[in-house]
Amino acid sequence: MALQTGTLGKFWFGPQIARETAATTFYAFRGNALDLAPGQQFRNIGPMVGGSFLPADSIKTAAFSGGGVTMPPILDDYLGWLLYAFTGSVTSNDMGDNSYEHYFPSGADSTAPTTYLTGRRQIPGGTVHYEQMEDLVISRMLFNLAGGEYVSARFDMMGRTITAPDGAAWVHTPKGYDSVPISCRGGVELPDGSSLETASAATIEVVNVIPPINRVLTVGSYYPYDYPILTRNITFSFDHLYETDTLYELLYWNGTAWQPTIYSTTFDVYVQSASDITGASDPYELKFWSANMEWTCEPLRLVGGDLILLRITGTMAAATSGFDWYVRLKNNTEEYVWPT
Repeated sequence: MALQTGTLGKFWFGPQIARETAATTFYAFRGNALDLAPGQQFRNIGPMVGGSFLPADSIKTAAFSGGGVTMPPILDDYLGWLLYAFTGSVTSNDMGDNSYEHYFPSGADSTAPTTYLTGRRQIPGGTVHYEQMEDLVISRMLFNLAGGEYVSARFDMMGRTITAPDGAAWVHTPKGYDSVPISCRGGVELPDGSSLETASAATIEVVNVIPPINRVLTVGSYYPYDYPILTRNITFSFDHLYETDTLYELLYWNGTAWQPTIYSTTFDVYVQSASDITGASDPYELKFWSANMEWTCEPLRLVGGDLILLRITGTMAAATSGFDWYVRLKNNTEEYVWPT
């Protein structure tokens, strides 16, 4: 026997035809950390009259899965399945040069997604252990864009049923790293089309708000019934390296008076890979766009011996028509068709 390293573990995701129907096609991923795992709920009966001085037994009362994966978002193909699962729809266009663009969601954000994933993982050891988690719903996507770094992504999920099947035949063939986007190949446009060159330490957080597990546990089953999407929250935060008061004025002031109205604009941020798409002359690209971003900022601080930074956060609001927002993925995958 020997201690084991998590580096030798493996994990996969696959799209389900429907709730309570495990996926049959799986895509292999690689990540920095995987804490998506089976979970179980314990309840202690507590002190009992007529018992002993110590609490009584505990009881298992529920089973589920939850957690997430942190990874560099490899834009070559497989990431699209996670974006599809999160948004619930996609539309694709042929760019005519062996590259394709995919918009998640496919239109106005007016329909709650009902797209479920099955997750698998392999745990190394003297005896390899396999686990499968079904009916996964992605509850949050978080992208970190730091200057001089590759983009890092986090996907959080909750799932229903769990099993430990024989996974000896599971094949792990992940994509390479050539399509990982880097922050120095990208940009922030606020408003859309107007480049902002002084953004740093940026984060994009897209949240599918789901009910807590205690709200979806029902009489007659160990497993949660479902995790319906209740609403969606989207924010973009970044440090603005202060040069002039142009943006600060828009957020706070109207001449010499305080500005009572919220500054709102269209907005996009994009990142690209260093390598071109296989067979094309353009890089892989991931772009977030919003029709209506409402901007706020933290109070501006002056610190001796340091740069002036203005921490700015945009919160997405509904558009008057058309797309509210989208994630645009550009790669060499022709289309993403959810199984039916």
